Amino acid sequence: MKKIISMSILAFWIVFLAVPAYAADGTQNAGIQGVVTPQFTYIAVLIPGLSIDSSGKATCSGMASAYNSSHTINLTVELQKSGDWSTIKSWSATAPGPHIADVYEDYYVVRGTYRVCATAKVYNASGTLLESQSLYSDTVVY
Repeated sequence: MKKIISMSILAFWIVFLAVPAYAADGTQNAGIQGVVTPQFTYIAVLIPGLSIDSSGKATCSGMASAYNSSHTINLTVELQKSGDWSTIKSWSATAPGPHIADVYEDYYVVRGTYRVCATAKVYNASGTLLESQSLYSDTVVY
């Protein structure tokens, strides 16, 4: 069930965040020109998530995948509390290549402000680190 949810979220992101491309008509300065660049070099998807219900159950999530099938992606999801944004709980997952490494875990929290930090690291076949990036969820007050 967790994989189905993860794949559905990934499909949503791919379909609705696709950037349309238009062919140039040969005119110069026909309007605002922009350069489309990938957000990351080796990381295809990196999504952090956090929700906290009325009982204090924090649902921490993260998804990551790599572009290349010969690479491995390691995902670490950290639940952090405001103040010094110290990590109070962390989980990790690993997946080969374009498969999704995902974390979907619950943890009960006390009153405060929280966020999730999702860190993805991509390694090549020989174990060399190619890229490491972190993204934070929105903060949630409980």
